[in-house]
Amino acid sequence: MSIQSPYADGASSISFVALDWNGSVIASHNPDEPYYAASTIKLAVLLAAMRLVDTHKLDLTQLVTVRNTFPSRIPGAGNFTFDLVEQDNGMSEAGTDITLAQALGRMIYVSSNAATNMVIDLVGLDAVTEELQHCGTQYAKMERLISDHVARDQGFTHEASAHDLAIIMQHALAGTDYSASSTAFIREVLGQQEFPVIATQLPAHTVWGSKSGWVDGIHHDVAYIGEPGTESHLILAVCTRGFSHEQGANAISAVASSVIQFRPDTSARSSTKP
Repeated sequence: MSIQSPYADGASSISFVALDWNGSVIASHNPDEPYYAASTIKLAVLLAAMRLVDTHKLDLTQLVTVRNTFPSRIPGAGNFTFDLVEQDNGMSEAGTDITLAQALGRMIYVSSNAATNMVIDLVGLDAVTEELQHCGTQYAKMERLISDHVARDQGFTHEASAHDLAIIMQHALAGTDYSASSTAFIREVLGQQEFPVIATQLPAHTVWGSKSGWVDGIHHDVAYIGEPGTESHLILAVCTRGFSHEQGANAISAVASSVIQFRPDTSARSSTKP
């Protein structure tokens, strides 16, 4: 039975695209179909923050105060907070300080909603939009904070296609868009991903990093596989809609398995994973 939710209309869909080391499409299916992006849009927030780090408007060592309550973008709607499912239970207590680097890390590898909104408070949604435009995305957008359900119900959304997610990842790793230190930081936090899907299909000791995302009826993952800049390097983005969480994960894994088996050996001498 297809899942229907505020993010999925009940129609089942799977889209994917695989890019090789120089960005050419090597496999795809409906790569330009837009989806509710869920937490995969946090990759764009990371890139917007690193752009500001590179221009010395932010610093990875600066302190950010932990918060769980944020204002809706809808005038008069007041503040919102996260329900139990959305809370980052590993986050420091509200009112304490963490570094920007820690906030960015938790935003990516544990998909912390609180950390994401804290970072957006610093960079602004306009900076995220500018970064998406710089990457050349077609549908990707972030119009509200994470879990601003009042704004969601008034049409403000997060959106991306599989191709959008793949080219965002491509820009993240290219080594030309961000400084060497920022590119290394991006790779580091992607490589610490605690909720991989595509990577579960990889041989041991493969170099990889990813950003997954899910809500009811939506499950996506975008990953880089193999050492960036080498001929074994691959970027794969898979989007699903209308499935249960488990079904979506199984669909992503099936696509990943099929794509990966036709690629050159993606293993490397070292890895961020055991």
